Amino acid sequence: MIVFLGLLLGAALAFYFPGPFLFVKPALKPAFAVTMLFVGTLVRPEQVRAFLAAPLPPLAGLIAQYSIMPVVAWAVSTFYSDPQLKVGIILVGCMPGAMASNVMTVLFRGDLLLSVTMTAVATLLCPLVIAFWLPLLAGTSIDVPVYGLVVDAVKLVVVPVFVGISVRQFVKRVPDWWDRLATALASVAIVLIVLVVVAANREALAASGAAIAGGMLVLNLAGYSLAFACGTALGWKPTQRRTLVIEVGMQNAGLGSVLAVSHLGAAGALPSAFYTVLCVVTAASALPLVRLLQNDD
Repeated sequence: MIVFLGLLLGAALAFYFPGPFLFVKPALKPAFAVTMLFVGTLVRPEQVRAFLAAPLPPLAGLIAQYSIMPVVAWAVSTFYSDPQLKVGIILVGCMPGAMASNVMTVLFRGDLLLSVTMTAVATLLCPLVIAFWLPLLAGTSIDVPVYGLVVDAVKLVVVPVFVGISVRQFVKRVPDWWDRLATALASVAIVLIVLVVVAANREALAASGAAIAGGMLVLNLAGYSLAFACGTALGWKPTQRRTLVIEVGMQNAGLGSVLAVSHLGAAGALPSAFYTVLCVVTAASALPLVRLLQNDD
């Protein structure tokens, strides 16, 4: 909730007073790489062993995630005419689950091990997903820089996360406070990324913000709904279904923002900025209702 309130307040400040936020724009890529390194250190050795012992549930969840979200994002993008915006929307669908999904899984009383495993593996697979889906779905009049997006995803995500995971596996004693610090730093970095995108695109937001927000809301809610249907079809327990819904619907749009700013221009970064806020808002809004219905575990 603190991150959510920080996003809303910061977005308003970035919109009306963009100067200070634009000053830190050159630091976005290094900051995100460091953030992903921290995220990697949150993966514990027992989680790696659990995945290796029973990989089918996380892999089934990942297939669902990387099938549902890219295709739905493409469907949503067909309602927009700006080629950069269309690619930016599809890019949101190709993103892995956000780290906030792990927090939401705890609040929704889901399967935390499944959530963390899906987030970590989805993050490592992200470059392959971009390389597969983006050329296939982004039938636009612009030259989509797939190679550059994939290379940046490897440098900003795969390498730092792999290093972080490796450090956690080989360091025998990690201080108790490290997980809290790494989570806090990662959350601050994601908020900063979104604020820079808002500051850099304030004119476009003023002109078409409502239309983009509407499309992102459709993508988010469709992701939740189809993930629930998929979990039901797989015969998953309620805790696992809730986890799948959260992992599919809460995308790491902070990564999408960084990639879009570098390769797609101003319009291409707007969907990721909106989605980062929206998925937190919708998940937090649904929490009281889900808690009332949690009599099936």
